[in-house]
Amino acid sequence: MTEEVLVRQMKEGDKASFDLLYEKYRNTALRTAYLITGDRSLSEDIVQDTFVKIYLHCGELKNDSGFKAWMMQILVRTAYRSGKKASREVPDEEIVQKADTGRIPSSLEQVLAREEAGAIAEAVRALPMKQRSVVVLYYYQEYRISEIAQIMGCFEGTVKSRLHTAKKQLRRLLADESGIGFVRDSDERNGGYETGI
Repeated sequence: MTEEVLVRQMKEGDKASFDLLYEKYRNTALRTAYLITGDRSLSEDIVQDTFVKIYLHCGELKNDSGFKAWMMQILVRTAYRSGKKASREVPDEEIVQKADTGRIPSSLEQVLAREEAGAIAEAVRALPMKQRSVVVLYYYQEYRISEIAQIMGCFEGTVKSRLHTAKKQLRRLLADESGIGFVRDSDERNGGYETGI
């Protein structure tokens, strides 16, 4: 059964379809909320609130094939509101290098990677919530600029501006840490927009 069919059935009141969509996206939603807020308990509440809103307002979704983007939009807004109220902390263990060399790193490499992750966590933690949300969606969830704009309900230019400002702040915060930063890339996710730090 396709996602569009599940969404259509959920909109018709089918609880089983809602449950299947919840199971499909729960982990993604939980990880995203956790990266934005840094609080496991708060993240679980955000995911629950998000899916309650989805169930109550599913009739407002115009395009059944756009469910994931709509869900992420609700999730990010809910996390943003909750994050403004709660203290924020990005977990060091969640922020790791993406490179996988296929070999077991040495003890020294592991220590250096943990130190780097800690420095990045501190820097990301210092970002304002809207910039942090863009960083999480772009670097950790790997959404394209256009998708982030849809999720956050803003223009692509606004997303690019927030990402650019966040990168500048991260560069400044990480300036004392030699060799730390995101890998430079300009891939198809962003239409050639330079994203490296």
